[in-house]
Amino acid sequence: MALVLVPVLGLVSVVGVVVDQRRDVSVAAESAAAQVRAAVLLDTVRGSVAQEVVPVLAQSVLSEPTTASALGLDASSIAGIAALAGPAITQQLHSVQTATDEAVTATTGTPAAAEAAAAARTVAALRESATAGGDATATFDSYRQVVADLTGQVDAHLDAARDQSLDGPGARAVADLDRAQEAATYASLEVPLYLGSVSLDAATAADARSSFLQAWGGYRAADADLTAHGGADAVAGWRTATTGDAGKQVDEITNAAALSGSALSLPQFFTLTTANTARNAAIRGAVVEIGDRAVAATSRPARRAAEDLRHLLLAALVLLVVTASVMVVVHRFIARPLHRLAAQAEAVRDGELLDVAEGGPREVRTVARGLAATVASLRRVRAQAQAVADGEITSDLVREPLAGSLGAVVHASITQMISAIHERERLQASMAHQASHDALTELPNRAEALVLIERALHRSARHDQPVGLLFVDLDHFKQVNDSYGHAAGDELLRVVSARMEATVRGGDAVCRLGGDEFVVVVEPAEDHRQLVELGERLIAAVSAPVLLGDRTARVGASIGVAVSGAQTTSERLLQEADAAAYRAKGSGRGVVEVFDDELRRELSAQAETEEALREALLGGELVLHYQPVLDLATGGTAGVEALVRWNRPGHGLVPPDEFIPTAERSDLICDIGRWALGRALDQLSWWDTAGGELAGLTVAVNISGRHLAARYLLDDVADALARSGIDPSRLTLEITETVLVDEPTALDQLNALRQFGVRIAIDDFGTGYTSIGQLPRLPVDVLKIDRSFVSTPGEGHADLVRLVISAAHSFHLGVVAEGIEEDGQLQSLIDASCDSGQGFLFARPVDAADLALPRRKVSPQPPFAGAR
Repeated sequence: MALVLVPVLGLVSVVGVVVDQRRDVSVAAESAAAQVRAAVLLDTVRGSVAQEVVPVLAQSVLSEPTTASALGLDASSIAGIAALAGPAITQQLHSVQTATDEAVTATTGTPAAAEAAAAARTVAALRESATAGGDATATFDSYRQVVADLTGQVDAHLDAARDQSLDGPGARAVADLDRAQEAATYASLEVPLYLGSVSLDAATAADARSSFLQAWGGYRAADADLTAHGGADAVAGWRTATTGDAGKQVDEITNAAALSGSALSLPQFFTLTTANTARNAAIRGAVVEIGDRAVAATSRPARRAAEDLRHLLLAALVLLVVTASVMVVVHRFIARPLHRLAAQAEAVRDGELLDVAEGGPREVRTVARGLAATVASLRRVRAQAQAVADGEITSDLVREPLAGSLGAVVHASITQMISAIHERERLQASMAHQASHDALTELPNRAEALVLIERALHRSARHDQPVGLLFVDLDHFKQVNDSYGHAAGDELLRVVSARMEATVRGGDAVCRLGGDEFVVVVEPAEDHRQLVELGERLIAAVSAPVLLGDRTARVGASIGVAVSGAQTTSERLLQEADAAAYRAKGSGRGVVEVFDDELRRELSAQAETEEALREALLGGELVLHYQPVLDLATGGTAGVEALVRWNRPGHGLVPPDEFIPTAERSDLICDIGRWALGRALDQLSWWDTAGGELAGLTVAVNISGRHLAARYLLDDVADALARSGIDPSRLTLEITETVLVDEPTALDQLNALRQFGVRIAIDDFGTGYTSIGQLPRLPVDVLKIDRSFVSTPGEGHADLVRLVISAAHSFHLGVVAEGIEEDGQLQSLIDASCDSGQGFLFARPVDAADLALPRRKVSPQPPFAGAR
């Protein structure tokens, strides 16, 4: 009876323990699910509260000129559009506040209700303060504190959920929610902190700037963490929410603000306030979906525990019957040894690698010996794993093989892991080198050059020793590429780079900025004379002949020198050296120029002009004048050329030669080119709609080399054509000869433009480096003969003009003569079969409203049939 009752009672006890465990699992699961629900609801409240800050700051910008100025916006422009933008921002604020109230209401009856109600009371007071015109800085700080408190409460609920010993899926689901909530928190703070950093008082703005950078970096780190470690469903939902148009717009503006500290333009400001609301709404939706999955995952163990309990009770009933039948027979021979072996196995299972004792029947002893062998293998595995974890991947221990087939697999896995670690370290080193060095010359690239200059400047400030910078611009490198091919050009760059490294001192750094531009960082710089002498040695080294296969090539160098001062930045020092190199090229090339006070004044004037031009673009000060282009065969007007003028307040109408060179030193020329394209094509559309003699004209627009090299030029042209509805064949883009020499991507861009149907013209032909023999391979349609050839008297120039016209016609190119001012010049061009012409003889450039089409009586001359 005792032999039967003891195991039966033991089995009943075990069943009772298991039932308690399952009940505990169920209770823990339900508690975890409740905590997750509370976290999701509180996170929704937090996100909505954070969103209220943006329209509140936006209203401050519209109502307070000082806030607009702090943002870098034109206060007068803000005042002009306040009546339009104000209602939209008010509506946005109302929508966000409604969302906050709904989120608080949703917490009723949940563990989050009290916390949400407390936050709601604080937010209500802040709304009243903001409506009454309270201090924006205090309001901003209070909103930040509410968001911080709610974030801490969300984390507390998630921690409480994790404390319930979640199973694998539940723990992963809660981890996904934790990652999503962290990323959402940073995302909701990113824009408010950015606006606060540029719109509040100096003390708060500095703190907000630091906090903005933390939020900006934290969001990207949290986004990467969720993407790398989150579940597939969570990552998919998160990607959908963050990669939409609103997310991209917010990321573009905040990335620029974080990385370069660029000013916030008016369109960007309103784009940011609108896109931020849309992006955060999408993010909150994604967090709610992830939270719902977390609730489901944490609730699942409760259902599973109930099902397990039913199966357990049924199994227990069966086992009781079996136990009562066989216990008397087997207890003496098997139960005790098995019990001991089971205890040892459980200890091993729990991680206690103890010595296994043998005893009992033969089968039990066999199992015990197997368990002992397993324990020995596990000890070896643990030792090797610990060695890898401690970083001792080169020790003899990790190279020792493990017994058995499983040991072989485990050891192979460890070996593979070690190999992967070595490979990762190698790849990391390789990628770091590739990211900071030029692939062709192995010199530090532009990004690394700025880092090197910045570090040198920091050391200079500590040791009071100036830093010198030499900007080396190769001369005639384009001609080597054209004559010998790009492979030869690459080899020449490698040779020149090696020569420069051999010429400088051991502690100086030679870097390649790109193309044929290099810089040399000299640290410390003794004086200007030392730097000039180094520049002259570099010119001599670079100018020596270079053997390229069986041919010899030569290039030169123009060098600009700049020396750091007390407040010099890396960008400023590079700009000063570049300006000096620009003057060296203009001085005849092959010389060294030092940045001096004259250049400093020029840079300052250029900066002032650039800023005025940017304001002119926004303020509508730029205008287009149009000069007719006549068909010399018929005397009729074939089209017009659009010429930019600046109607600058206090200066009158400024001609392009006084501001275009300044614009061409930066991407501002691209903005002007984009504006001119759109305005000229819109003007054609207006003329077409009005009818009359101006309908159906073609237009020529000048494109700078910088704009031609920009990857977005094709989009600019396509957008302008699409918006105006003008046929592409009515648009001619004019480029100068020097662009074909200076821009490596020019030919590819021109080919792509011609595929649109746009015509291409070479402006000022004859003043650059393009030879007549190169014309067949250039993707152009028209040559514009420079006015210097048209206006210069003498039979030699007339013969040259006739030669150019004849050559262009031979290659099926049209010809336009510029600067025609006299009847004799016109007749000479007609005699030479020139297709078209423009100049003061016909009409001066005028505003669109004053344009009248001239018509000249000319001798009958058939138009050139081959012009495209």
